[in-house]
Amino acid sequence: LRQAVEMQKTVNTPAESKANAMHALGECLRQQQKLEESEQILRQAVQIFTTVGRPSEAKANTLHNLGVCLHQQQKHDEAEQILRQALEIATTVNVSAQFKARSKWHCLLFYCLVLCCIA
Repeated sequence: LRQAVEMQKTVNTPAESKANAMHALGECLRQQQKLEESEQILRQAVQIFTTVGRPSEAKANTLHNLGVCLHQQQKHDEAEQILRQALEIATTVNVSAQFKARSKWHCLLFYCLVLCCIA
């Protein structure tokens, strides 16, 4: 995946393809518990999707995975904000019911974590 991301930097590849490759790499790194590197790559992918300008399921999914990565690093406030952004996109574009349910569940989980920390 790293090679694919690097190759796309040197050829004229559509921005969304670059962002999708970066998302895949970031998620792979997250699953390997390389959380700081994953966060950096996922943020870059989100930035590319933002530059493209239109909300998409791919951007929502990348935001969702970034939120999970932030949560794993104990960055709960930012994770909640990012997951809410993912959920907002999920409600405005045609995304799968499974994605919407997963995003709602993670937002609810972080809301509960915040309440528990305050109490």
